[in-house]
Amino acid sequence: MSEWLNDKDAAVFGNGGTGGRMISAPTGNGGGMVSDQTGNGGRMISAPTMPPKKMTEERLMQANKVLKKYRSAKAQYEQRLFEDEKWWRGHAWDTMQERGNPNDPKRPTKWLVNVILGKHADLMDAFPEPVILPREQGDEQEAKKLTSILPVILEQNDFETVYSGQAWEKSKHGTGAYAVYWDSSKLNGLGDISICGIDMMNLYWQPGIEDIQKSEHVFLVSAQDQEQLKKRYPELADKNLKSDLSLRQYETELKNTQSDKALVIDWYYHTWEGGQKKLQYCKYVGLNVLYASEDDPQVAAAGWYADGDFPFVLDPLYPQKESPAGWGYIDLGRDAQEEIDLLSYAIQINARAGAIPRYLRKDDSAINLEQFLDFTNPVIEVQGGLGETDMMPVQHKPLDGVYKNILDSKVEELKQTCGNQDVTNGIASGVTAASGIAALQESASRTSRDGNRGTYRAYKQILLMVIERIRQFYDVQRTFRIMGEAGAYEYVGMDNSGLAMQPNPPVAGMDMGWRKPVFDIEVSAQKQNAYSKIAQNELALQLLGAGVFNPQLADQSIMLLGMMDFKDKEKLIRDLQNFQTMQQQLMQWRQLAYQLALKADPALAAQMEMDAAAQEQGASPHPSPAATLSPQGEGLKGTAGTNEAAHMVRAREMTRNSTMPE
Repeated sequence: MSEWLNDKDAAVFGNGGTGGRMISAPTGNGGGMVSDQTGNGGRMISAPTMPPKKMTEERLMQANKVLKKYRSAKAQYEQRLFEDEKWWRGHAWDTMQERGNPNDPKRPTKWLVNVILGKHADLMDAFPEPVILPREQGDEQEAKKLTSILPVILEQNDFETVYSGQAWEKSKHGTGAYAVYWDSSKLNGLGDISICGIDMMNLYWQPGIEDIQKSEHVFLVSAQDQEQLKKRYPELADKNLKSDLSLRQYETELKNTQSDKALVIDWYYHTWEGGQKKLQYCKYVGLNVLYASEDDPQVAAAGWYADGDFPFVLDPLYPQKESPAGWGYIDLGRDAQEEIDLLSYAIQINARAGAIPRYLRKDDSAINLEQFLDFTNPVIEVQGGLGETDMMPVQHKPLDGVYKNILDSKVEELKQTCGNQDVTNGIASGVTAASGIAALQESASRTSRDGNRGTYRAYKQILLMVIERIRQFYDVQRTFRIMGEAGAYEYVGMDNSGLAMQPNPPVAGMDMGWRKPVFDIEVSAQKQNAYSKIAQNELALQLLGAGVFNPQLADQSIMLLGMMDFKDKEKLIRDLQNFQTMQQQLMQWRQLAYQLALKADPALAAQMEMDAAAQEQGASPHPSPAATLSPQGEGLKGTAGTNEAAHMVRAREMTRNSTMPE
């Protein structure tokens, strides 16, 4: 999966992987004479003396020792990934200690698979959408641009597909893993950001840490075809690409041998210069360096990525101590699923034994066995006398119902343990109202929402890395097509000038130095399930029927909404406040119009006065929507001579009755 993506980050041909920075190719002749092909008329010029390389074979051998240490510590985790994938593919019996009769057919049940299907669907329903918020007022315009263009960058990387793939990995194996690279081969060499998913089987980190950014080294290993490598890197033609390292593989239907492949290693590590941590990068195969940032004078001083972080983001489901990787639903429900399969297997064997008649037959029985087994033959021949013991049916004792109850309890245990109750799958136990189903689902899907929040935290880290790549590499403006507020396409230019270090305003004539624009990221679900949308619509109708949108009740409505909690509540309150202001201005204009009408047209003024009185008495020929859509079928008119809402009249009457003595 990572074969071609890693090569984009390698920076071994042209200007690949260096963010548009050209790599100085070593001459290999110790600073001898090289031919000038840049317009000097073929004159021979003296190449500068190349400094000694920092990335030597000895350092690569040391790196391999560290990698072996990391791999040894990760062996148990790799075995778990290997077995989890077998469970997902329906080969769970191969991993069980108790396997029963080897000749019996063993068909695993799919309760655990159903859990993973549901959890993946929950993650896709909660596909994230970002809003970038500035920490300082001067960065508001840049935050607005980032909010517009980050979704475009994600879409150009087909992030929904990447997100879906890692949602499967998180649900199955417990960890989704992302990489945020700078790919200088994009846009015809201009370069752009690449976001991809990686396999945790191929990633190696320092044992005993829970945050991958705290690892001393990070290795990403991929198996690549040797012939293809030599075609892309001619300098490898006569090199030995083999090593004593190996890469654990999953068991699949297709045999994927590594005999004709070489392990290409992306090695990330840190150096310290002047008290600052610098990220360095080396790509090598065997003991052959393909690229080393420390040997690139244009990169070595600043580091591979300016933020100094490893370009990886891990999204664990259920965390475990001393590891950045988590546990998945297969690990969580594996024991219960194994008991379900073993008990189902035993019950099925018993049921088949009772469903298929079996007999005991003596060796010297006079019964014609061929005719006995032919159910279409009405006559069975017998030679000689027929004894009672010549053929006897095998007695079968059906299982008691308690075994079925045990099986059902194990299934229920699996559902409860993994948070996959029936209501989350649409079985609402007799509840038919959309709002009721939505309420049950909201209560039952707490574990899914918890997992989604973890994914949102990883999503924030991905976007922060994207912003850092923009800050470092967008030195040339790029244009993005976005959807404007009016629903029409707009074209927005983006470069890193607004993200670069900004001077602080002087205080009392003193220079206050520089600041780095920093942003907060607010993540919400881009998509909602059907039940949550219906519940939201029902809430809107209820608010409309209660008169919340009546401008005459705006103050009370704002107080009511302030006590409630639902999506876009703040926007609704702002709209009500704006509507209230508009109504107040309208009343002022009406009053002014009435004053002018008294002087210019008394008849018009009289008609305006009658219309105003009719509205105050609730007899307006155009009643408000709240009056026509009230769930009780009543308008805003309460008692005669008042325009108080009917539900308020009933509430006051109930209060008065409850406080009056009997």
